[in-house]
Amino acid sequence: MRSFAADLRLAARSLGRSPGFLAVAVLSLALGIGANTTAFSLANALLFRPLPVPRPEELVGVFTSDYSGPAFGTSSYPDYLDLVASTRSFAGLAAHHMQPVSLSARGATERRTAELVSPNYFGVLGLPPALGRGFTREEGDAAHPTPVAVLSDALWRTRFGADPGVLGQRITVSGAAFTVVGVAPAGFQGVWRGLPLDLWIPISALPLVDQGQNPMQRGSRSFLITGRLAAGATAAHAQAELNLQAERLHREYPQQWTDVRGAGRRLSLLDEPRMRILPPQARGAAIAGSLLLAAVMGIVLLIACANLAGLLLARAASRRREIAIRLALGARRSDVIRQFTAESFLVVVIGGALGLLLTAWLARLIGAFEPPLPLPVRLEIPLDWHVPVFALALSLLTALGLGLVPALAAGSPALASAIKDDAAGEGRIPRSRLRSLFIVGQVALSFVLLVTAGLFLRSLGRVRALDPGFGARRGAMATVDLSLNRYDESRGRALEASVLAAVRATPGIEAAAWTTAVPLALGGTSRRGTRIRGYTPQPGEDLEFPYAVVSPEYFATLQVPLAGGRPFADTDRLGAPGVVIVSEAFARRFWPGRNPLEQAVSVEGGQGPWLAVVGVARDGKYQSLGETPQPFLYFPLAQEYWPVLTLVTRSSGEPAAALRAVRAAFQAADRDLPVFNAQTLGDHLALTTLPQRIAGFVLAGLGSLALLLAALGLYGIVAFAVAQRTREIGIRVAIGAQARDVVGLMIRKGLTPVVGGLILGLAGAAGLTRLLTGFLSGVSPGDPLTFLAVLAIFSAVALLACWAPARRATRVDPLVALRSE
Repeated sequence: MRSFAADLRLAARSLGRSPGFLAVAVLSLALGIGANTTAFSLANALLFRPLPVPRPEELVGVFTSDYSGPAFGTSSYPDYLDLVASTRSFAGLAAHHMQPVSLSARGATERRTAELVSPNYFGVLGLPPALGRGFTREEGDAAHPTPVAVLSDALWRTRFGADPGVLGQRITVSGAAFTVVGVAPAGFQGVWRGLPLDLWIPISALPLVDQGQNPMQRGSRSFLITGRLAAGATAAHAQAELNLQAERLHREYPQQWTDVRGAGRRLSLLDEPRMRILPPQARGAAIAGSLLLAAVMGIVLLIACANLAGLLLARAASRRREIAIRLALGARRSDVIRQFTAESFLVVVIGGALGLLLTAWLARLIGAFEPPLPLPVRLEIPLDWHVPVFALALSLLTALGLGLVPALAAGSPALASAIKDDAAGEGRIPRSRLRSLFIVGQVALSFVLLVTAGLFLRSLGRVRALDPGFGARRGAMATVDLSLNRYDESRGRALEASVLAAVRATPGIEAAAWTTAVPLALGGTSRRGTRIRGYTPQPGEDLEFPYAVVSPEYFATLQVPLAGGRPFADTDRLGAPGVVIVSEAFARRFWPGRNPLEQAVSVEGGQGPWLAVVGVARDGKYQSLGETPQPFLYFPLAQEYWPVLTLVTRSSGEPAAALRAVRAAFQAADRDLPVFNAQTLGDHLALTTLPQRIAGFVLAGLGSLALLLAALGLYGIVAFAVAQRTREIGIRVAIGAQARDVVGLMIRKGLTPVVGGLILGLAGAAGLTRLLTGFLSGVSPGDPLTFLAVLAIFSAVALLACWAPARRATRVDPLVALRSE
């Protein structure tokens, strides 16, 4: 250890004499290690870190298959009660349901996310509240709603100032008075990743915060079930028991437990690692995205390491005389190798420490990002012990690899010529094949990364160029949930009418309308079971279609043209004949060659009255910009009441002014009504491409970094070649070589490994980008325009990186060069 400490002190002095090399090396490694540690931290928080509860390996999720077939759907509360009473494989089962609420406390009202839970929720999780208590069995009695609440630690600290006297205080949740009885443990924000909760209330209080909702309806499926396995029980045994319960429930309740194919619904069990992401079927996409991110970050680190290895090789070659003198004085070759390894170790440790600081900053940046969605989405990335351990392991592996390469290359020079340092061996040019190989690797990896970024950016451009089917220019939107403030239908309709009239009367606003669903909202739109008059469905055919309930001005406000018929009118009210407007895709599918305006459909699971088709709307984009035309239904708002509505406007001026007018209208109608998701329609459209934009810009940034590192490496190898061949260049100039000859010689020297790297990169990109097929829209993985553009950019940057030091070679004075050294 004393010898190693001496090596470190000597390495520190040696690196101190080369501050430029140290700065470039540390920065390169900090970016590479920081990027990889951030990718690991993100994957750890999303996929690998267990819930902060005792014995998380015992936790499982129980899911009921959807009517349309997918296995991981929600369950009804009566089904949950049946499972509690009939199963023996679980130590406990807890039901929970996320619910937006309005929270009024200490003079402010805002929209928050609550979770309605069975009274044993915290008991099943093994989490006693940090302050106060959880819920009692009596508070879960649906016949006796109990208005009590447990606050999250984050809400307690930010809204109540971490006041321990909060217990017993009254807060107003969606218009109802609740008593605070507890505060959840710090760090616990709910079962699901990225969906932080603010408070918990017992399921019995559901009618208090959402009027008209009855949790005891078996057909109402909105609850998630989390359980803890009993002692000695296995997941396989519990799944077998659930299979028997599913068969029993199908026999006893065939109407509620039969899916679209006529088969019984299924109960599926997932262990805690597979239930961390909601919905569970998104886990595969999350893993694929994490692997792609890890691969990209790995490429960046390899490029940084290759760049640094080239710098270390050049530095080792410049120290041939020092190494030869050490060996001549009796140093062993292992001593030289150990010295180079110590220098690399210091560089990598400093770079790793800076990379860890970069990771901490990026983690805070990611944690602070909250996209404007109906439910808050925020991913906390705690830097637990796994992160520094990963960074340390990565740094040590990098140090070992980077230290051995230049040490082995420079550890055994020819002593006589090295000590004379070109006095006898100056006509022999040291070979730099290893440095050229590093340049080849850098160029190849950078090319693959740039092509990947180019494909994502091209895909983003194609998606953004698609016609969404409605006019977003000068449009704005804002959402309210009247149920949060306990509005009944008569009060709700009165507020909707007054707000709409006030907004329409605002100067500059040309049109305004209500809708239950704005096209391209993240999370999609609701679906309704439908029956079509005169159409016989095929066995198992899915007749659930997305829909929107809109006011008459909707089509004019969003500039959705009608291919036939008329828009809704004020006469389409309660008591009048029911009407519906269908999309062109709906008409083509069910009435080819017939007049859609002579047809009718029925909803409410196909059991409702017939609704006459009065219009056919042009096809638009409803779920995603890349979708093919699909059936869609519009219903008049006057014929059915909805408490959750979005007001859309179109103005003659800036949409930001319309947003202010909308907020003022809501404030005048009800100052305690939270308004959320207020944004321009342009911002709303931009949100639909958020995943592609994040991927494109992150990859573009990393690709640019890789290109810069490759250019620096190439610049370094040519500059080093110029320095090593100063005497040769002087002789060439003395015997008549022209400047262009010298520049051409040096550029050929630099571009030779670049050509090899581009060939290797082309082959690698052609194969690897095929793995991106599922992530691209409108662009093939082998898009020739992207490949040609990246090839042109890389060639130009490489030529510039070679030209600058090559140009400097033309300024060598032959007399000085011949007298040098």
